[in-house]
Amino acid sequence: MRERAACAFAGECGIIYGMANKAYMLAALVFALACAATGAPRSRSLPEREWAMIRQIAVNYELNEEQTWLLAAIRRHENGRPGLEFGIGGPMDSGHPSHRYRDGFKSFYVQGAWAAGTVKKHFTGDLEAFGKRYCPGGAKHWAKSVGSVIIRLKGENRFRLPGERPPKRCIDFP
Repeated sequence: MRERAACAFAGECGIIYGMANKAYMLAALVFALACAATGAPRSRSLPEREWAMIRQIAVNYELNEEQTWLLAAIRRHENGRPGLEFGIGGPMDSGHPSHRYRDGFKSFYVQGAWAAGTVKKHFTGDLEAFGKRYCPGGAKHWAKSVGSVIIRLKGENRFRLPGERPPKRCIDFP
């Protein structure tokens, strides 16, 4: 009898949790659309300069639109300081090659390139499966969080990637 009660309770909690998650995502989308419609400040959106750099990285790595939204959402979700903008490579002093630069411009492109390469190679449309690669320790939570950021970014930008699509070009650093 206890087993049945535990299973029923667990099932109900799963349903409630799933409904709460969907309600949160819907609320985030409605809020983003309301901000876009009224011209209200979008404090959580990415700065125009970062969008331009993300678009350039996406073009250079031949990312499609869905992958570009994911790259932007990773930037917004990770939100690291210079050298950790996309959360690549763990702690700053780990010796990871993505930590070569610590200034805003070069480190952003290097971190973005590592993230874009990971997206290009491993993202198949399943955000949770990709989360296991990008954030192995907390893949499920990471995927839900990044998914809600994607929805919010799309709403804030009226479902169009901001700015013009730049031409492909090589970016060299000394």
